[in-house]
Amino acid sequence: MNKFENEIIEYRDHLKNILNYSENTISAYCHDIKDFVYYCSNNKLYSFNDVSEADIRSYISKIHRKGIQPKSIQRVLSSLRGFFNYYYKNNKIEKNPALNVKSPKVSKKLPEILQHEDINLLASVNLDNSIYKDKFLLKRDTAIFEIFYSCGLRLTELAMLNISHINFNESMIRVTGKGRKDRIIPIGRKAMESINNWLLDRKKLEDIKTDALFLSKNGKRISKRSIQLRLNFLAKASGIEQKLYPHKLRHTVATHLLESSGNIRAVQEFLGHENVSTTQIYTHLDNQYLMSVYDKVHPRSKKNNK
Repeated sequence: MNKFENEIIEYRDHLKNILNYSENTISAYCHDIKDFVYYCSNNKLYSFNDVSEADIRSYISKIHRKGIQPKSIQRVLSSLRGFFNYYYKNNKIEKNPALNVKSPKVSKKLPEILQHEDINLLASVNLDNSIYKDKFLLKRDTAIFEIFYSCGLRLTELAMLNISHINFNESMIRVTGKGRKDRIIPIGRKAMESINNWLLDRKKLEDIKTDALFLSKNGKRISKRSIQLRLNFLAKASGIEQKLYPHKLRHTVATHLLESSGNIRAVQEFLGHENVSTTQIYTHLDNQYLMSVYDKVHPRSKKNNK
């Protein structure tokens, strides 16, 4: 196991220092590899040179039978391919045993989005008409929601925002996304108003030692888990009667932008997608929304002519 551990540490350094992957991605890949190492040790595979394509297939079949979803298995295979490819290129193994192993097919499920009415309800929560009793939390949570919806950020991207990332004169924000790639995103007027409103209360916190945009009451950067919980609290306060999570807001703003502009390349840049194929899921959502409206209102709709 010590040899395995040393090789994983070496690969982790490669992911961090050469490929410039984010800490979240590195942790996920190394977790997948460590699980496979545990499988190897239980099956008397004491060196990565001993691992064959059949061993990879056997491992994938095992985790599939355990109920691991196909999308997660795709990531596991991606982790193993990258790991073995690294050692193959460095002449430490004779071939990549994971190269030709295919994962189970993933059924395409369209992401859930919010409608414009839901967005309006979330944006209109106040102390008088909701379960909120604390102005500090309401201002912060509203600003978090507004930035998510205005900028389409990932959870990690928002959690790591600093005040210095915002150009207040130009209403722009610098975001560090996957692969530590920066992009510049415009901030909508409502979001800027919410940020400025929140910063007035942020200044009242004592002994602030961080440039983090969003803080807890003890002056520390708010955690990703706290952001998720606060979004659900805001959803409950708004009365939209559904769970609210960061990626739902990201899906929503992407769909609304594509719905109004039709410019898939601009939406790709806005979201920080490396491949436009990732963005194309929102064209399906847009078509789905169009058909739902058609079915409701068109006099020749099949659903209206039963």
